[in-house]
Amino acid sequence: MKRARSYGKHEDIVLRAHIELSRSLTKIRAKETSWLGDRDLTLPQFGILESLYHLGRLTVGQITTLTLSTPGNITVVIKNLQSKGLINAKPSEEDRRIKILEITEKGSSIIQSIFPSHVENLSGWYDKALSEDEIKTLSHLLRKLEKAQ
Repeated sequence: MKRARSYGKHEDIVLRAHIELSRSLTKIRAKETSWLGDRDLTLPQFGILESLYHLGRLTVGQITTLTLSTPGNITVVIKNLQSKGLINAKPSEEDRRIKILEITEKGSSIIQSIFPSHVENLSGWYDKALSEDEIKTLSHLLRKLEKAQ
């Protein structure tokens, strides 16, 4: 195989770390997406349900930020969740332009039933490769990287 061009010792290290991080996230997301698909949910739908379940009522803007989504995409996901009867959206009493989202009983029931298995899956995927201390270190380093941006 052809050897990649070098961009400098430090830069090559950064590129390798970035590639490995991207590959790892892509593989984990693919497993997550497949698992959720078997439960008739998409990853964005799950993100909204999970946020509303754990945090309570939120605005569309807050959900967009929490789920790292875009306003255009989140609108479609919200409509799909509403049509499934998993969330409700209503105008804010203070500002009618703002929509407040809340999880329905049906949505809560679904999250309650699948979230423990979701956490178990994540633990299994990480535990296959990393010790608990390594997972803590990874979390700390990723948070540090996120805050630096």
